[in-house]
Amino acid sequence: MIGFALSPGHVQMPFGLPQPLTSFFRSGGGQNVAVAAGVGGGLALWTEVAPAYAACLILDNDNPATRLSWRETLIAELRNIYPVGEMVLSGSWSQLQSSGSGLGGSYTGNRAVSSSAATATASVTVDRATPYDVWVHYTGRTSGGYLRVDIDGAQDLVTEIDDPAGLGFRAFSTYASNDLTRRQSVRVATGLTGSHVVTVSPGGTASPGGNAIMLEAIAITGDLTDPRIAPPLWQAQTAYAMGDEVQWNGIYYAARATGTSGTTAPSHTGGIASDGALDWRADHRPTYPDFVAIDYASEREYALRFDVGGASTELGGQTHGNEVLNTRAILLDGQPWTAPTMGSALVAGQQVTVLEDMGWQTQSGTPLGDCTLTRVLTPGQMHHDVAMLASGPTAVVEWFYPGMVPMVHWDGESGSAVIETVTASGATDVVLSSHSGTTPPNVEFPAADRLGLTGTALDQPLRYGHEAGAVAAPGNVLGDVSAFLRPNLDGATASGSLDWPAKAYAQAELGGGLSFGSGDSLRFFSRHVMALG
Repeated sequence: MIGFALSPGHVQMPFGLPQPLTSFFRSGGGQNVAVAAGVGGGLALWTEVAPAYAACLILDNDNPATRLSWRETLIAELRNIYPVGEMVLSGSWSQLQSSGSGLGGSYTGNRAVSSSAATATASVTVDRATPYDVWVHYTGRTSGGYLRVDIDGAQDLVTEIDDPAGLGFRAFSTYASNDLTRRQSVRVATGLTGSHVVTVSPGGTASPGGNAIMLEAIAITGDLTDPRIAPPLWQAQTAYAMGDEVQWNGIYYAARATGTSGTTAPSHTGGIASDGALDWRADHRPTYPDFVAIDYASEREYALRFDVGGASTELGGQTHGNEVLNTRAILLDGQPWTAPTMGSALVAGQQVTVLEDMGWQTQSGTPLGDCTLTRVLTPGQMHHDVAMLASGPTAVVEWFYPGMVPMVHWDGESGSAVIETVTASGATDVVLSSHSGTTPPNVEFPAADRLGLTGTALDQPLRYGHEAGAVAAPGNVLGDVSAFLRPNLDGATASGSLDWPAKAYAQAELGGGLSFGSGDSLRFFSRHVMALG
């Protein structure tokens, strides 16, 4: 079994016995969740999985007539970003803009400035009521020189770097063996509170290297309640400088020139287009925060195939379809959520609830019954409760997955290994790397009641717990659930730009047959718990 629940929130076995794999279901210490508009009518749900780290759950909506589908999960490091556009520049600086953003773009995402002038400075005031660290984001260069950091006009608070070469002040080298090495950062201070002025300047010639520095941003520690975690929302008839980054409906845009925006928000999802006055380059990732994907676009809430009168139908979200959406409600802390139109796109709270009422039907359109999917997002976890009441003809189930966990062993975008092992109670751990270059048979976990995944994301240990099963309810025809794993879907290797996808399934045991018809119910849950550290 992958889990049996007496109610959607049930997390203990009968008689108070402890559940197995409890370490995979522990909180990572996050405190907040957030919701934002997504691409094409979808949603971006954020949940903190550790202090200063969050998972971003992308719910797409390719077909607005059916339910949302959780299709991708990204782990992000949360920092409040102060980009070049908010800095006060003095002396000689060259303004730069790249041709692309995110990990798939060129050396920097939006705007950067470069200088080798001894008198050049870039300053910004950072502020946070709770303790924070400070980072300098820069681009490494073969001609990179020393970059000096001052806080409040002195270096007493610059505690995380030293004098690297008898310079007489604290600095760090921006030299990189490969020119224009992207998205570098150095922590320069810890434990600050309140308002401080951070100033950076060229610190002289480095050897190896040179005397050029390229600056992208100053950042401080953040959480989902802070306003500078992601780029601000696009605003109409507003002055922007070339390279300024904004977002709208889940797409991130960088200004292609200095000017004033138009009156209609950009809506293109790729390439360059105008808002009526200013051209914007589109991207599905912002320059910051740093992301790594821990899974891939695949169905995970549920999916099933059934036969009615000799005709087969698959059902489940955007992948399989055959669900007609009747109503949808999105609640934040119990109140209806409305997407903001200015400021930060992220609206934070303690719980996001997504309620969707649907009609299940056959491929030919014959109604089968009504279904309610309730998603509850709390810090570190997503819980699904599905309740279906049949009212149509008898459907004979061919296969039924009440919960699934897509995963990547190797994320080609970041070029890093992510999920390493899959653990099931009563079974030997599966080490994904041992299946390199092969498409092995399914690994069965017939005695498992939970699954646990271990790996690394953004250089932090990652734990991921999953459980799914039947809910005790009158008329529920769903019985036992077991698990299996496909450890290497494409025969991939842990290298290059292609992902290594794998997937675990919670499957309904159909040994005695499973069907549902008028008056029957299907009631099941799945729970995903994520933590770093």
